[in-house]
Amino acid sequence: MSKRQFGSIRKLPSGKWQARYPDGLGKMVPAPTTYKAKADAALFLAAVEADLARGTVIDPRGGRITLAEWCEQWLDRPDKRPNSVVRDEQALAVFMADLGLRPLAAITPMHVQAAVDARAQVVAPATLARDFSALRAVLNAAVHADLIGRSPCRKVALARVRPPARVVLSPSELDRLAGAIPPRYRALVLVAGVLGLRWGEAVGLRVRDVDFLRRTVTVAQTVEEVKGQLRLVTEAKTRSSLRTMAAPEFLVEVLADHLATHRADARNDPQALLFVGPRGGVLRRRFAERIFAPAVQKAGLDQSLTFHGLRHSAITALVEAGVHPRVMQGRAGHATSKLTMELYAHVPESSDRQAARALDVRFRPQRHIPVSDAGA
Repeated sequence: MSKRQFGSIRKLPSGKWQARYPDGLGKMVPAPTTYKAKADAALFLAAVEADLARGTVIDPRGGRITLAEWCEQWLDRPDKRPNSVVRDEQALAVFMADLGLRPLAAITPMHVQAAVDARAQVVAPATLARDFSALRAVLNAAVHADLIGRSPCRKVALARVRPPARVVLSPSELDRLAGAIPPRYRALVLVAGVLGLRWGEAVGLRVRDVDFLRRTVTVAQTVEEVKGQLRLVTEAKTRSSLRTMAAPEFLVEVLADHLATHRADARNDPQALLFVGPRGGVLRRRFAERIFAPAVQKAGLDQSLTFHGLRHSAITALVEAGVHPRVMQGRAGHATSKLTMELYAHVPESSDRQAARALDVRFRPQRHIPVSDAGA
């Protein structure tokens, strides 16, 4: 007696063979394609039967959703932060013309590579890498949702991204910048350049976040600006982002002077923001072009310096001081010390020369050794 066949195979009017198999509810699901030979359809059914036994079968009906439809669902997840949604939405939009109307199951690595190559003609490698990371994430999510079996983003070639040259300020240059910026923002610049706070962390500092007795600064909330809308975020992106760090004595004195001079009306309000505009409003990102960039120019510094560049300067100063990587990780608010060292820490020339001096002391011969053996 022959074994009962899993699923069914039928010949279509076109002469090709169609395979169908029962889903978990008993409904017959057609294969995503038809076959020239009946044997090929049988092989498909055998593979599906094996996948069902292992619990790894992918329903081809899920792959019929288009990339544009899936992106909309993916971006609408409640766990995504608003600024992340905006960034990913912009990155994914550039691929919609080529891939948006294609069903997920119909997108191949060849399609993705073609879209990437087209994008590479109009943007820098770093921009392309950022956009592609969003596309890869959304298609990986489709795999995890069992909509497709494999991501078509595998083995896609991208142009090599060369890290941009970072402007790292010396202590004297940071002091010049602080002197060139309007007085009410001097403490803000020093907080970023000495403690390495991000923009949203710095402008989100409250009066209560500075402990003048213990000389500490606590990052407990951030300011987010999404599509021109401001909001205070009390939950951190990662647990490590919430942190308390010891502050240099001089910086605590600068913050005390700032509070007395520019925020005297808020000294008795622990919840009041430490840094605000002239009219008491929350500082916006246009601060960079209206206030920060002119101060950089006035101080005679590299015009490519950004406010975020102050964070690089702060962490590089810790490297130069020989601070342990785990301590740097905690102060930077990173999940791992590897991220701190690879992304932000820059080895100054002075530290490199110090290493050379240490090698000289260790390996300098005790007696003169001739360079050549010509006289031997």
